Amino acid sequence: MDRDEYFMDIALTTAAAGRGSVEPNPMVGAIIVRDGAELSRGRHEWFGGPHAEVNAISAARRAGVDIAGATMYVTLEPCCHQGKTPPCTQAIIDAGLSRLVVAMVDPDQQVVGGGIKALQDAGVRVDVGVCQSEAQQLLKAYCKLRRTGRPWVICKWAQTSDGFLSLPPGCGRWISGPESRRRVHEIRSECDGILVGISTVLADDPLLTDRSRSGRRRGPLTRIVLDTSLKLPLDSKLVATASDTPVLVATAADPHTADDMSDRGVELLQLPGCERGVDVEALLDELGRRQYTYLLVEGGPGVLASFIDSGLADELFVFVSPQKGNAFPCSRNLPFFDIAEVSARVPLKDPDKTPIGSDTLLHYYM
Repeated sequence: MDRDEYFMDIALTTAAAGRGSVEPNPMVGAIIVRDGAELSRGRHEWFGGPHAEVNAISAARRAGVDIAGATMYVTLEPCCHQGKTPPCTQAIIDAGLSRLVVAMVDPDQQVVGGGIKALQDAGVRVDVGVCQSEAQQLLKAYCKLRRTGRPWVICKWAQTSDGFLSLPPGCGRWISGPESRRRVHEIRSECDGILVGISTVLADDPLLTDRSRSGRRRGPLTRIVLDTSLKLPLDSKLVATASDTPVLVATAADPHTADDMSDRGVELLQLPGCERGVDVEALLDELGRRQYTYLLVEGGPGVLASFIDSGLADELFVFVSPQKGNAFPCSRNLPFFDIAEVSARVPLKDPDKTPIGSDTLLHYYM
């Protein structure tokens, strides 16, 4: 690893700490270096706050460090427009930095090459492409939102080793172990919305909240229900907590037929219907307009299939328990969604496999 890659790797690690708190902005890290020694660093810490470049420059000034003529490593092309904060390009120029090393160009149409040009026009040497693939992986969701107008879709489920999504009544509530359930809440803490179908709500009456206590997400996690015919019970946990934590019901029905649901704080979103119920592509377009960066889809099997089989899923987290559903006489009545069957009809790359307690986590990129 050469010097540029070494410091860019640090900048990428620094940037990643912003996951869950900066969206829909990108995670960005910046390191200021002179003669192979780090002078300061910064990252984008929260949506609407100073960007990584400005934080790195401010950190150097607070420490009384002269950065004129130094090099900055930054994971994404600096912005060149006035948004919630002033343009970072001007801060870099004013600081007297002589070289900028950039991992990747910003796909945002307000930037895309403009930041690099502004710096070059001011006499700053700019080198682009160091650790580019790593930066693109870190910012995959941000890039998708900017290029397609849709959030990154994560499908998650827990299954027995033979593909069942729940156990019979009286055989325990949980398929997966406590370590897996903690990991699920960590994933929730990094997402903008969590989606299930009405069948899951009717069967389980879930709360669908983030209980990770990570404190990372900048706002509440929106609970989203695909409910074609507006069957969400008024006495459900979701409706009972809608005034505190947002609930969005996507439906093909006339929302005015459920004014009592709206009165309790539930937002009703009418979308086109399709063969499987609500048009999930229309839903993704709407969530993209609302600047959702990450959407977590938790099921049930019909909802998972609607995203995966139609090519709308980007990432899968599958928690596989050593338990076997077919060990129970009534297993044929249990919901079924086996990753082995999914991979038989949808091309999947080999997953990363991670032991997690007594379970195995299979992590796929589509």
